[in-house]
Amino acid sequence: MDNRRNIASLRIFGPIIDAIVVGLTYLSAIAGREAFRKAWPYDIIPSTGETLQPLSEQTHIELLVIIIPVWCFFLWTQNTYELPRANRTDLLFIRVVRSIAISTVALLALLFALGLTVGVSRSLIVFFAALSTLTVFISRRFMISVIRHLRKRGLDSHNIVVIGTLTEAAPFIRSIQAHEDWGIRVIGVVLPDENSVDGEDLGEPRVPMLGTLSELSKILEQHPIHQVFVTGRAWEKNELYKIADSCEELGVQFSMDANFLGLRVAKADLQDIEGWSVLSFTSTPSSAEAMAVKRILDIVASLVALILLSPIFLITAVIIKLSDGGPVLFGQERSGLFGRTFKMWKFRSMVINAEALKEKLESQNEMGGPVFKIKKDPRITRFGRFIRKSSIDELPQIWNVLKGDMSLVGPRPPIPSEVEKYERWQMRRLSMRPGITCIWQVSGRNNIDFDSWMKLDLQYIDNWTLFLDVKLILKTVPVVLLRKGAS
Repeated sequence: MDNRRNIASLRIFGPIIDAIVVGLTYLSAIAGREAFRKAWPYDIIPSTGETLQPLSEQTHIELLVIIIPVWCFFLWTQNTYELPRANRTDLLFIRVVRSIAISTVALLALLFALGLTVGVSRSLIVFFAALSTLTVFISRRFMISVIRHLRKRGLDSHNIVVIGTLTEAAPFIRSIQAHEDWGIRVIGVVLPDENSVDGEDLGEPRVPMLGTLSELSKILEQHPIHQVFVTGRAWEKNELYKIADSCEELGVQFSMDANFLGLRVAKADLQDIEGWSVLSFTSTPSSAEAMAVKRILDIVASLVALILLSPIFLITAVIIKLSDGGPVLFGQERSGLFGRTFKMWKFRSMVINAEALKEKLESQNEMGGPVFKIKKDPRITRFGRFIRKSSIDELPQIWNVLKGDMSLVGPRPPIPSEVEKYERWQMRRLSMRPGITCIWQVSGRNNIDFDSWMKLDLQYIDNWTLFLDVKLILKTVPVVLLRKGAS
């Protein structure tokens, strides 16, 4: 809600794009300087030579090893990766100019300290510094414009519910709606119990009344809500407990207006929205930067996997098609992050009419809870049993990972009809992007009862780190190869 997701996008992708832009700019500066030398042979910067000397291209290209990290480091320290709250092009330009000026001085000092100044063209360094100021500024403006455009279109919108009276809620909602590029959407207002929904009118902005505080739990279950914001009125302690408990159970972020505390100094858990100080509590991973890195790893790994595993995809598809002439892939609606549904893909391992036969087999279900599992499921084909044992049937989900519906590591995405039967404490597993593998997959899979499975998923959410993801991926490999717990 403090725009951290947009800032995280710049902090993660910005240095990568800057490294590319700076590298290409430097190579262009070398080519430009050589072209200028042929057209205008007089030395721009006084030196022992009377004309611009030819460059030693190998020596100067090797300088990229020093130039790229120096430029990216000072672009970072001068806050050029912060997304401006207003369209302050002048402020961004000043930051870029300042950071590159510092980078140039630092580069020259570093070259002098390392004794690498011999043969280095000072005119090239000056030309490159000026040119990189322009190219970095243009690329940064383009990145910011893309992020804001995507947020305005509602891509990956962050849904908020505001709790409070209409008078209290209106100013805050107007502050949010004034910044569509943040990707934040207020989907409604929840009134205190003493207020009646009937006849209430928020005026401008137009936001629906979802109900009263006593109905909060039901409201959170019925809508894809990421965050609840509580206005800064004098709330009863029991009311705040009720709100916090409802949010914690479902993994929804709980924030409240902290202005009444007089808190204005930014801290790790303090957010600022146009003068609104907001104190947040969340029962899910809250590091925007770490989650952005997780997404980058998903994209890179899924792209590489799709390329490397393409022969297996092709062979599997041909065998399935030749076996009974039915569809190669099986798409099933699943519940993803915060209950948003998506189509999850698998290689078809069952007979064509498997879903129709499921109702007749309900009495043979061997799993507790709302999940349906049979070890010797008669609907599975001969080849289907093989690809299930080897987990080949799960490979098309790599496409879901690339699209962003899933992650490589995360709780398995449930069927919506199963979610309807969840107990409240189990709903929180939907607060993390679903994945192909998780603690459950490396701990026995179908040999674990439903409640233990849910607790393992919550254990993953409560203890999530990037290192844990890497560890689970490494543990998944022997589990798949040894076919442990697969059916």
